[in-house]
Amino acid sequence: MDFRFLGWLSLALAAIATSPYWLRTLNKYTFKTKDPNFLKVIKFLRVIHKPAGAALAVIALIHGFLALSGQIRLHTGLMTYISIVLTALLGLRHHFSKKKDARIFKAHRIMALISVAFLLVHLIRPWLLMELFGV
Repeated sequence: MDFRFLGWLSLALAAIATSPYWLRTLNKYTFKTKDPNFLKVIKFLRVIHKPAGAALAVIALIHGFLALSGQIRLHTGLMTYISIVLTALLGLRHHFSKKKDARIFKAHRIMALISVAFLLVHLIRPWLLMELFGV
């Protein structure tokens, strides 16, 4: 399978996994709709948030392995993947804790934002770290 296809699939999964948050936020500050159909979509996206995140973690790893021929290099993709894994770990920590900690959930959201930023850098300049640091 082509690593480029897996990369675009990872991007789609990242958009799906983060969509409950950014659609709700976008609605809160712009549309302000209370349409039941929109709320059903948000509810459905919340259900597939976790499977999409898990699939993202697996597919992004395969994408990176194929793209770099199995080598581990300091690359924007590696930085993106590490941030995705940290986001998932924070989400899992929050989900499975008996006593919900708002700080962990907030850290999960912030780490997701950082992951999206790394993903954008990876899309625009994948070899930025090599250009900057020669590694």
